[in-house]
Amino acid sequence: MRKLAEICIRRPVFASMIVLTLVVIGVAGYTKLEVDRFPAVDLPTVRVGTRLAGASPAEMEAQVSQPIEEALNTIEGIKEIATPRGSPD
Repeated sequence: MRKLAEICIRRPVFASMIVLTLVVIGVAGYTKLEVDRFPAVDLPTVRVGTRLAGASPAEMEAQVSQPIEEALNTIEGIKEIATPRGSPD
C-alpha cells in the first residue's frame, strides 16, 4: 500500500489515468447493466374448484367447501385462503 502511495505522489498523471480508467470502465458497465424494474414473477397459486349437482349454496358450503377449507388450513406455508369473486361467502 505504501508503494502505491509513493508511485501516485511521484507520478500524479499516472495515478489520474488509473482513476479515470476505473471510472470509464464503471460507466461502461453501468450502461450495459440490464435491470428489470418489473420482473415477471410466478407466485405459487393453487385453485380448488368444486361442484355438487343439485345442491343449494348452503349444502355446498356445509358438505364440500367447509371440509376442504379446514383441510387446507392444516397445510403449513399457506398465507391466504380466499373465495373467488362472485361466489357466496
